[in-house]
Amino acid sequence: MIYKEDCLEHLKGMDDKSVDLVFSDPPYNVKKNYGLYKDNLTPSEYKDWMSKIVEESIRVSKRGVVFYVGGKLTALFFSLLPESHLIVVHKKAAGVFSGNYMLQYHSMFSTAKPIKKCKDLWDDVRLPGEGYFFREPRYEHPGLTSLKLTEKVLEHFTEENDLVFDPFSGVGTTAVACKLHNRRFEGTEINPKYIDVSEKRLREIK
Repeated sequence: MIYKEDCLEHLKGMDDKSVDLVFSDPPYNVKKNYGLYKDNLTPSEYKDWMSKIVEESIRVSKRGVVFYVGGKLTALFFSLLPESHLIVVHKKAAGVFSGNYMLQYHSMFSTAKPIKKCKDLWDDVRLPGEGYFFREPRYEHPGLTSLKLTEKVLEHFTEENDLVFDPFSGVGTTAVACKLHNRRFEGTEINPKYIDVSEKRLREIK
């Protein structure tokens, strides 16, 4: 179920420990155009918003949370999730430049304990932004999450019939992964265009 609601307001209305896992790939505050949401908060506004979302996500989840963010947000999310385990996701193609550093990683912060052995360097998933090497459908979303990466999160941190919540559902990648792997799904998304894409993707699963 995808609710057309503000994610923070929806989280505040959820009961404690009402889902098994929260998985989130939030906006990175890099001025991408998500339609109804403009990704251009001040650093302090973004930190305050994310801290509230992290706090509420931890409250509603039984197992914990997994937040997947760009490399430049690593320090911020370490401060928001100080007891989490860092999983480095290797971006093989040329990444964003910061000074003379080429950033070739994304960061994933997990407070959930893996249900099976889990490396904390993931170097076997191609990511959006890798051009020719990323073979998944792109859809029209500026912050698309890889389906393969999402499936790997479910594999390591959930079991069949678990309920997974995604506060930034986007074009429904987490919902699709859950349906493919016999997990239940709930999420929020404010853009009806993205909800339509999500529902179409779910209908196409045989």
